[in-house]
Amino acid sequence: MKLISRRQALGGVGAAVAAGTGLMPRRAKAAGELTVWWTQGFYKAENDAVIAWMADWEKRNNTKVNLTIMNGPDVITKLIAGMQVGDVPDVVHTVTGDRFLVPRAAWNDQLEDVSDVVESQKAEFTETALISARLYNAKQKKYSYYGVPTKGSSLMNSVWLPLLEEAGFAATDMPGTQDKFYDFFQTVQDKLRSKGKRIFGLGYSMATKEADAGNLFHQFLVTYGGVGIVTPDGKLNIDDPAVRQAATTTLERLTTPFKKGYVPPGAINWGDVDNNNAFFARQIVMTPNATISIAAAQMDKPDLYYKEIITRGIPMGNDGKPVASVLAISPTIIPKGSKNVDAAKALLRDFIQPANMNAYLKETRARYLPVMASIVKNDPYWTDPKDPHRPVAVDMGLIKPTVPWWMSYNPAYSAVLSEQIWPQAEANITQRNMTPEQATEEAAKRIKQLFEQYQK
Repeated sequence: MKLISRRQALGGVGAAVAAGTGLMPRRAKAAGELTVWWTQGFYKAENDAVIAWMADWEKRNNTKVNLTIMNGPDVITKLIAGMQVGDVPDVVHTVTGDRFLVPRAAWNDQLEDVSDVVESQKAEFTETALISARLYNAKQKKYSYYGVPTKGSSLMNSVWLPLLEEAGFAATDMPGTQDKFYDFFQTVQDKLRSKGKRIFGLGYSMATKEADAGNLFHQFLVTYGGVGIVTPDGKLNIDDPAVRQAATTTLERLTTPFKKGYVPPGAINWGDVDNNNAFFARQIVMTPNATISIAAAQMDKPDLYYKEIITRGIPMGNDGKPVASVLAISPTIIPKGSKNVDAAKALLRDFIQPANMNAYLKETRARYLPVMASIVKNDPYWTDPKDPHRPVAVDMGLIKPTVPWWMSYNPAYSAVLSEQIWPQAEANITQRNMTPEQATEEAAKRIKQLFEQYQK
């Protein structure tokens, strides 16, 4: 197996272009050879796990695997560019592709139908995983599986226990409902500032790029009653009063602490790793995060992992009732234009066998969740009560209610996320002095325009 460097992988990649152009013939490759692109992990163990698995598969199947590992945004940019000229890999695993690319690529008939791969383990996949992978192809005028569910993630909250204690609080003092929970960390900041500490209570990601700001906004949207922004039949429902109010409330609740100084000013420029880095630097007391990457990265430091970093699930609603988690399902896809579709499908059928999926995810330190309930049921590793982080993630993503992202219902919502419509609305409030109501209206206008482009 040949592992291509990140510098080689990104050489010559231009700006992203809109999906939808036809594919040109790709140059021939050696028989049985596979080109695989994989999203780079947050820490070394994630990359080591996929390198080891691909090397093992290569030996067992006598098929050369050219594996390229690159960061998430670059996977999408490079793939879109490759689709334009017909030079695509055979297999692509893109962590945020479910939000930014795959639904629209399926709509544009740019992905291989992988129904036969999914069917091989269909009984194992969770319902949300299957909904996320079943997408509409406008050219073929049908729904089918255009992505293989690979791993899942939902929003959680990472908290520094030592900073809570320095402010005079215990972990048990954290409230259990939405507004009280997040407001609590403003009080923690006030206490720390009174001691001369330049620390922020809330690590909200608010940049108009990458995925974290959107993850945060949409979980808040669901909490405040906006889960119906797109209906399962693909209809936009943004003018529904409950949805509109949920969006306005979400914008108000995210931007007001920023304007009051409870969120670092630099959060409007954070990439997806920057809230993690701010947390590790102890610049923030807590941060919402889509995986347990913050804790998992410190697994080799027992005091940090077991004693100092707290992982909490999303709070209950203000009414004290449980809230569904927005569950992202990272897909693995086969772009149209692959010259080795049969071998690519063989690789994926092997990869998604429950034992193989479980072994791979454990090797990655369980940053992401299994998309098969039986894995959690059959392996106590995932629910080990001695572990302070994994069972919290499992509870959020596999035990309590979950909802899929809305581009599963209509690819127009993938365009909404790619254009960063809701983070732009936050910026309209924090940087352009709009009211939450004005910012919501501005966002709604653009969202309606995007949905007009995706009519069956």
